[in-house]
Amino acid sequence: MNVLHVGFSKTIEPPKGGYLLIDDEVPDIPKSRIFDPLKHCFNPLKGIDYKRARELAELFYTISPQGDNTLTVRNGKRALLKALMAADRLDRVKTRGLSKNDAEEVEAMLDDILVSPILRRVLCNATNFSFNGNSVILARISRKELGDFDALVLGLLLTSHAKGQVVVPDLGFYGRAIHSRLIREERLIAGCNYLDELPEALRKAVMLINEKVPSGTTVEDAEELARYERLERGTNGFKDFVARAIA
Repeated sequence: MNVLHVGFSKTIEPPKGGYLLIDDEVPDIPKSRIFDPLKHCFNPLKGIDYKRARELAELFYTISPQGDNTLTVRNGKRALLKALMAADRLDRVKTRGLSKNDAEEVEAMLDDILVSPILRRVLCNATNFSFNGNSVILARISRKELGDFDALVLGLLLTSHAKGQVVVPDLGFYGRAIHSRLIREERLIAGCNYLDELPEALRKAVMLINEKVPSGTTVEDAEELARYERLERGTNGFKDFVARAIA
């Protein structure tokens, strides 16, 4: 199920069944389980294979972008992929067998993440929280408490770790091109205040979602959403859609 909410007065209703919701504060939902990064730990490398390692390598490079297609980035992603496939935990990633430059790139990437005491504790201690696609899991990732960097890393890793439906009310903060995979798999419910918050590749992907719910949008976003509804500018249908979207 894919749904995109756009606007400053959006209200995202959680879906039926299991899902993972990631937000600064989480709603009070009966029978839900709350993931708290100050208490819980999980291992993003558990059961890692080639597909998972490649996804994680892409993800880590979106956290600290260094250019989309430079030779250094391509070599770094490849080296990180190989290192992750051979590891069982992030603090045990080895760089033996890599060139000096690649080893330094991998070590710097992981050091930048694990220098955080919160991230090191959550990602490198024994797992004490289970993720089940049939459960309602609310991840309270408070940017005020954790800081933007730690919150971003945890949010991206949790989104990648999830097996079922994912709900991200603030895709403007967490959204990356890699999340197009969730759209292809029809398991992203997300919100953004305005479309320009999203990276270009992700913005193009979310605009192909059939169910788009505007509420309190900017005029520019309302008009773009109207065009995707195949409404012709100047018609009453176009004007009515824009008026409802910005209300």
